[in-house]
Amino acid sequence: MFNKIFKNLKGQKFARYWTPVLIVVMFLFFGIQFPSFVSGSNISNLLKQMSIMLIASMGMSMVVIMGSIDISVGATLTFSGAIAAMAVPVFGWGALIIGILVGAGIGFSNGLIANILKIPTFLSTIAMMGILNGISVLLLKGSPMNINSDLFISIAKGSFLGNIPNIITIPIILVILVVLFLRYTTFGRALYAIGSNEYVSEYSGINVVKTQIITFTIHGGLVGLAGTLQASLLEAACPYMGDTYTLPIIAVVVMGGIALSGGRGTPIGTVMGAVLITVLISGLNFMGVSPEVRNVAMGILIILGALLANVGVPKSLTVK
Repeated sequence: MFNKIFKNLKGQKFARYWTPVLIVVMFLFFGIQFPSFVSGSNISNLLKQMSIMLIASMGMSMVVIMGSIDISVGATLTFSGAIAAMAVPVFGWGALIIGILVGAGIGFSNGLIANILKIPTFLSTIAMMGILNGISVLLLKGSPMNINSDLFISIAKGSFLGNIPNIITIPIILVILVVLFLRYTTFGRALYAIGSNEYVSEYSGINVVKTQIITFTIHGGLVGLAGTLQASLLEAACPYMGDTYTLPIIAVVVMGGIALSGGRGTPIGTVMGAVLITVLISGLNFMGVSPEVRNVAMGILIILGALLANVGVPKSLTVK
């Protein structure tokens, strides 16, 4: 009886809607307990809190749809932010471009290592995580590096669209672009094909190696953007500042219905996953729950999301 019920819960329709339903339930629960939770100011804070995670998770969505994974995402965010902060005195707001290029370079390296050296991305990106975290600490000498450029700080805290802060506008624009890119371009459709069956895709004329390297490069560029915006938002670059994002970024992709085995899911699902994680963390903060308990709750949600979405075995754990 239980097996039959669980099998039905793992169906495509339920897997698609369970995250939005849970978001509504959480909003109602926390809103009843704390009326200020559903206030306009707190919703604005929620959007700001999820912005960095959402930008990085857009690139991660593309990588996972392709059947790969990037464990070094948090370290890439830290390293890109650190390099951007160091570039501010010379390049000013142009340090934003430097941060994006640094992230893209790391993504290119990850794609190259996976495809040329044939090392599974799960392992190669763990190694990259250690390398980048070590270099970041050495560059920053173990201490935060303050940023005194008002122009650079305004990248995240300023506004180029009415009264909406850039830290909210930029993720929204990126989500729209990634959705259109995956849905209406040949390259986007190739990612789904590779995720579904890499070998059939190759025989169908898709340049799998080139596509994977380009995808990792795009992903790295988006993570570099996220790291630079994080430095702008904090007005400083800090050692390990991206580590807190690694688990949530992977979590929102899984809970959004993107299969770790690749070939299935959409960036819109990732957005839903990001909203869910942000609402959960914020609500638990209202309740005064400790970070340890928040981590437990997040872990339970990841397991639940993986079971309901039937994510499968990631190709990144297999040797090509």
